[in-house]
Amino acid sequence: MELKCRCDSRCISVCPKTLKDIQTIYDPCAQCKAWGFKKFTALEDQVNLSKIDGDFGRCNCGRRHLDIVIAQILKILIEEGFRNKKSTLRNACIPLITPAFPTKSAPYIGENSLVILSDEMDKNCAEKIINEVNEVKGVLKGSISETIGIKDVNSAVHIYELLAGCDMRCDLLPSQFGNICIYKYQGEIHIEFPRLRSPKIEKIELFLQKYDNPKVIDCTCGPGTLGIFSLKAGASKVVFNDLWYPAAKITALNLEVNGFPVDISNNKKGLIASGQNIQVYCMDIRELPSFLDEKFDICIVDTFPGVDSEDFVDAAEKLGGEVVVI
Repeated sequence: MELKCRCDSRCISVCPKTLKDIQTIYDPCAQCKAWGFKKFTALEDQVNLSKIDGDFGRCNCGRRHLDIVIAQILKILIEEGFRNKKSTLRNACIPLITPAFPTKSAPYIGENSLVILSDEMDKNCAEKIINEVNEVKGVLKGSISETIGIKDVNSAVHIYELLAGCDMRCDLLPSQFGNICIYKYQGEIHIEFPRLRSPKIEKIELFLQKYDNPKVIDCTCGPGTLGIFSLKAGASKVVFNDLWYPAAKITALNLEVNGFPVDISNNKKGLIASGQNIQVYCMDIRELPSFLDEKFDICIVDTFPGVDSEDFVDAAEKLGGEVVVI
């Protein structure tokens, strides 16, 4: 399938083979200035707000410390009346860099490397941020505490509102079998912050080690992280499923990004894409057993926090052997 973002820009690329291929992109160059903003102290008590613009704190290498970028965003929020003059960097917005991976210190970022989330914003303010802060590629409205997508068949759909720009971003997760790149339209997929060691991946790895080339079904796959790891770890077949269509669709893209080609399919109910020993479905997990005439060694169930997983587990038990609840 084509690796193309719906904004028609070059937002998507094939996953780099090693973390070393990109991990220096957020390191300061020899000329980058160190910044020591206090995140819980009012911004106006630390710097003259009139001096903060698109060039403020920018090095000749073209990058700025993340705190400087957030300071400019906060200045605009204050000017537009969404924050007061005693606001701090901590209550400006939620910054989501792309590609995101574990770093030892705050990153120095360049153009189009940040999507921000704010619970208080309008389109005019968002467009001003996009136009004046070149590091920002997308502005979303919503609360970090909200669950994005759909929890189960009885739940209402919830997404963040894209106010300006593009919200396609990437999380890069290191593993012993190579990097995993997880792209997502962040307004449609729940936010997860990548760690150097992912507890979810480590748990799945323990189960995968029990089998030689196991068959795996990721019953609630989200953007595909755990199923893709299973493929990289040697699973002979992986079936992905999610009730939330944007999650199933982005899983197909993430398979392609990570080196597992798939074709978009429309010839079977619920089947989104398929490839060699790979299938991606968008269905209620309780319907899957009647569509899949096979058994799996490992069935992964990773529900949202606070969701009763009993029905999910009951359905997964009909599909095969061990059920792994994340």
